[in-house]
Amino acid sequence: MIQMYVMINKEYKRKSFNRAALTYDSCSDLQDKISDNLIHRLNSIELNPINILDLGCGTGRNGIKLRRKYEMSEIINYDFSENMLREARQKQQLISSKKNKISPYSYICADIEEIPLEEDSLDLVWSSSTIQWCNKLDSVFDQVKKILRPGGLFIFSTFGPNTLNELREITENLSKEKKTNTFIDIDSISDSLMYSGFSPPILDVENFKVTYKDVRKLFFDIKGIGATSGNVSKNSGLSGKSFTKNIIKNYEIYRKNNLLPASYEVIYGHTWNIPKPNTD
Repeated sequence: MIQMYVMINKEYKRKSFNRAALTYDSCSDLQDKISDNLIHRLNSIELNPINILDLGCGTGRNGIKLRRKYEMSEIINYDFSENMLREARQKQQLISSKKNKISPYSYICADIEEIPLEEDSLDLVWSSSTIQWCNKLDSVFDQVKKILRPGGLFIFSTFGPNTLNELREITENLSKEKKTNTFIDIDSISDSLMYSGFSPPILDVENFKVTYKDVRKLFFDIKGIGATSGNVSKNSGLSGKSFTKNIIKNYEIYRKNNLLPASYEVIYGHTWNIPKPNTD
């Protein structure tokens, strides 16, 4: 097999998420559950943040959850998809208007690999099911550390390398092309956080199996949340109706109890911005 390094085409991803803004909520039950699990992890952490950055906010559901938990906090919604931010704004402003309150939400459209915020300005940076779309994770962690106040918390979830392994194996067997997985393993995430100067992170893994009667519904959900690959590959034969038909045919080897599985490896983590030592 040919070994390839896979980069994410960020402009392609931005367009994919823009197209998926209206379908995201109906196709993202797993992502919603993952963010609930992340909220649950916050319950064991003593924290009263003045301001929170939702990094990769999508349609704004997580900002609402965070505001429900931290009722006095300001929430900054951050995404590089204009349409996702538009959905977030409409959803959150509607809630604020019903309560006759000034909205605690603000909105920034930018890439998370280039965060245009001031140093030491945030108490909590939250990112759920987002950082797997970064090409330079070290740079993202460096920037998150920079914008967090000393003692601030970074909490996140992301997908690990065993995510969609059924689909990946079929695709690689059909294409005879071995791709370097864009999903980063837990040890590499830990090393990268430590290298950026964070405290030793608390990390754990949870595995999910989502089942489908028809693999086309899996494709529909992937497209519906904007998670189509976006990988930069020189092989132009990895798309088209014929290739898709072959994937559908070969996916049947995984059928059990009349259902087809889709595996997801979810990595949860949190870490603190270690205060800089006093050199005086």
